[in-house]
Amino acid sequence: MANGEQSMRSRRYASLSIDYLTTNLAYSAVLSMLPIMLTQRVGSASVLSGVMLGVLSAAARGSTLFLGRLIEKISTLWLMQISLAIIVLGLVSFAWLLQVSPVFALLGLMLFGVGISLVNFTLRGHIIATTADSKEQASFFSLATLSANLGAAIGPITASYVQCRLGLANFLIIICLIYAVISVITGICFERHVYLRTSDSPSEEKTSILSTIGTLLSSRRMLPVLLIVVTGSVMNGQLFSGMSLVFHGFSSDLLPSGLFFTVDAIAGIVLQFPISRLVVRIMDTGKTSTYCMGLSLGLYGIAFVLFAAGTLMQSVWFIFAALLVFASAECTYAPLTNVAMVESGENMPLVDILNCRLILTAIGESIGSFCGGFFVPFLTSAFHATWMYWLALSIIAVCGLFVNVSERKCR
Repeated sequence: MANGEQSMRSRRYASLSIDYLTTNLAYSAVLSMLPIMLTQRVGSASVLSGVMLGVLSAAARGSTLFLGRLIEKISTLWLMQISLAIIVLGLVSFAWLLQVSPVFALLGLMLFGVGISLVNFTLRGHIIATTADSKEQASFFSLATLSANLGAAIGPITASYVQCRLGLANFLIIICLIYAVISVITGICFERHVYLRTSDSPSEEKTSILSTIGTLLSSRRMLPVLLIVVTGSVMNGQLFSGMSLVFHGFSSDLLPSGLFFTVDAIAGIVLQFPISRLVVRIMDTGKTSTYCMGLSLGLYGIAFVLFAAGTLMQSVWFIFAALLVFASAECTYAPLTNVAMVESGENMPLVDILNCRLILTAIGESIGSFCGGFFVPFLTSAFHATWMYWLALSIIAVCGLFVNVSERKCR
């Protein structure tokens, strides 16, 4: 019996690791190429390019919030298969509609984003639903995070070579084939009849998202946290939008654009543990998680000053330095978002706070993706310089930090 359980656990570890690795590899590969695909087809100074990146970000981040009832009725096995089919349908329709009518290509990106959101939700839920022990859950999620980061490191640099040598159409065909392979692995390895019911009592009262956001906005204690979450999300939204376009401008045979994304992903893997230890030490001195999140805005500010200098002087070394600081900011910001909101939530229901966090993150990243996708190509086309945009982002980040500090001094 013990051997059977161990075999089942090993099989689950292997299948979920492969799922996380391949889904993040394919997703990051598409995201790394998407901004340049859009600007080439839609136009370098088109608002539509920014809108399309913003819509994708919103769909990939928050669409599962509106699909809860449907999600609970379908097993994780079939939910994964349906999600992967939606992703492939979204990619195929996007590639076709982009040539026919770029406006309607928005529909393809929306489908792609919904599929990505469902896949991520299903994988997390499947781990929780099939693993009762909290320590084993932690092991699963640690492995999942490592696999996801490895996929994010491999995907963009692979995309640079494949798209350059085989062309866009073949690149998208390979991505669709990767998702088809994931579908086969899921069909073989996933346990059957696993469901993601969030409550045994379907009639349980739930607070509406709008009323929750209204309550949070009226809370003086919660407002600085909301400001940091949205501002940090705007900063994160730059990586696969405006920053991606800059990377493509620096790219060459010896320095493919995907290498920049790989540097960010590897830096995140290497820096996460020491930064987490540092955050714990800071909190041991009596500082809150919100205070530590505020520090991340300072890091974002430094990162974009370096990025502005890199674009102004055309220095790849400044860009790499900016990426290291940017990764440090991500490692500080991301793990603390849920903690800080719960810490400041004033006894509000946990599910409401976490759902609100998901919406705020989706809003912030969508705004960031739109701004990066519009202003960077616009400034490049009009002034042949983007340093003003990166400097403005740095100022916004530092202003968010100072508002947070002054708010806490007034208490």
